[in-house]
Order: sequence, then structure tokens, then C-alpha cells
Amino acid sequence: MSIRRIMSLGGVLGLSAAALVTVTPVSADSGADLPSGPAQDGVEVDVVPDGEQAEAEEYWTPERMAAAEPVEPEIVEEVDGATLEDIFSEFEAADPRTIEPHQSQQQNPADSPHIGKVFFSTSAGDFVCSANVVASANQSTVATAGHCLHDGGGGDFASNFVFAPAYDYGESQHGVWAAEELVTSDQWARSGDFEHDYAFAVLETKNGTTVQQQVGVASAITFNQPRGQYYSAYGYPAAAPFNGQELHQCQGTASNDPLGGSTQGIPCDMTGGSSGGPWFLGTGSAGAQNSVNSYGYTFLPDVMFGPYFGAEAEQVYDYASTR
Repeated sequence: MSIRRIMSLGGVLGLSAAALVTVTPVSADSGADLPSGPAQDGVEVDVVPDGEQAEAEEYWTPERMAAAEPVEPEIVEEVDGATLEDIFSEFEAADPRTIEPHQSQQQNPADSPHIGKVFFSTSAGDFVCSANVVASANQSTVATAGHCLHDGGGGDFASNFVFAPAYDYGESQHGVWAAEELVTSDQWARSGDFEHDYAFAVLETKNGTTVQQQVGVASAITFNQPRGQYYSAYGYPAAAPFNGQELHQCQGTASNDPLGGSTQGIPCDMTGGSSGGPWFLGTGSAGAQNSVNSYGYTFLPDVMFGPYFGAEAEQVYDYASTR
């Protein structure tokens, strides 16, 4: 069955932390021998001119930030002729497990200053997502979802892309950082494939200071890890009942998407706006990042899905981290 995703944009499920597999995070100089210049196979890039970077920072006034919306969910009534009710019934028959809902908990952004809120524009208006500073050779790379910087499916890259680390009710003590380059997978850019809904933004350097130096910390990032691990997911949910002004966290053990594919889901009630927020291995925000908030299904509420970080995701990261 070919699957069309139902996005709710903005997760997590449970092994014990003691059962976690030891991982080897990607080092900051991983991929340092990659050439600069045009994007390689598997990678789509948009280079933002210097003037547009300055314009992006000026564009995001407090009023525009407050008015920006989470990306609208795609509502799909049927998949390959089967109604969502039929699909859900098949899922319950094939897998009788019940996923306990997980109510997200508000967090203090100052405790995780590498996590922040993303603002960007498309032809449809101004929108919000979430992102995280990851260790990189350039110390300027943030991880987010593909749909937070590119329309997907042959569409366009976003404009006015900025990152506000440790965002808290309209303020970031670390300032607002514009993107120099937007980097995503060609599977997302060309096909809108949610199995590859990951991306990285390379941010500007301000007066010789990188975003990693500014916030004082960056997350390790790791790829090709065993499935079904315990995650902590973070983001800024903006769709009801949330207000988009607070950092929230869910945690639990990942399980496979019931409709197939490589993505995994975790129980979480975060909504649109949390898209692109990081999934960390283990409890809390100190572990290595291993996915991002991506999508949900209307027939399976309070479950967040994220892409598997495999070789293709590592390729996109390697390109961005050495720009």
C-alpha cells in the first residue's frame, strides 16, 4: 500500500533508560573532507544572499512573530481508497497494543539554550517551527524538519528563515540568527517524502561569534542507531491547546509507523509549531539527537512521528555541517 501522510506537524513512547544502546555521536569534524560548492547527489541547498539575511532579521518584528502560524495540517479522508476508519481498524487488528497518551511538560528554555523556535515565510504566509543546535565543524548548524524550510514535493525553499534560541514568550536572550544556507534531502524537496523530512540550516556568524559559541552548547548527533529506543522530544507547540510561547517536552519509547515505512512514533500531545524539534536519545536534552518532530495521523491522536536518521540523513548533515 502506498501511504499518503496525514500531518499534524509538530514526538515519543518507552524502554527503560538503562536499556539504551551505547551510541557513538558524530564528531564535529565528521565529513570535513567534503568539498564546498554545489550540492552533491541526495542534497538540495538554497544559499541566502547576505542582504537577504539582514532583511530576514529586520522582518521578524515582535508583532510578526506573534502572528506567525504553525503549518496547516493536511487532512486526508482516505488512503488508496480505504477510509481512515478502515485503516485504523486494520491497525488495531494487526497490532492490539494501546499507546498511552503522554501529556507534554513545560520546560525552562534556559536549561536547554540550544533548542529554539524557527520563523520563516512561504508564499502562503508566515510560519513557525522548532529547531536545535547540533555539533558541527562550522558551529553554526541547526537541525529541523524538511517542511520547516522547504515546501516539499517540488516546491520552493522558505524565505526570511531565522532561529531564536531559548525562545521564551517573545524573547531570546541570545538574539535572532538568520540562515546563510538551507539544506534538505532531495527526497523531501522533490517528493515530499516524510521518511526524509529532515533538514539543517547553516546560520550566520555575528561579529565573529557562531550560534554554538553564543548559546554555549550544541547537541551531539547520531545516525544509523537501533530502532525502538527511548526518546525525549522537545518543541514549541503553537496549535491549540498550546500558545507557541513555551518550550515543551515529551518522552517515551519509539515504535514503527502502523502504516509502514521507516518512521517511528512516540506518544505525545504536542501540536503544530513543534515540528522540527529534536528527539534526544534517553531522558532529558543532554543525549545525542536522533530524529525530529515531523507528522501525525488524525486517526491516531497524541502520537508524534519522526524520520529515521539513517545514511541519507547523515549525508545531508555532513554537507551542512562543513559549509
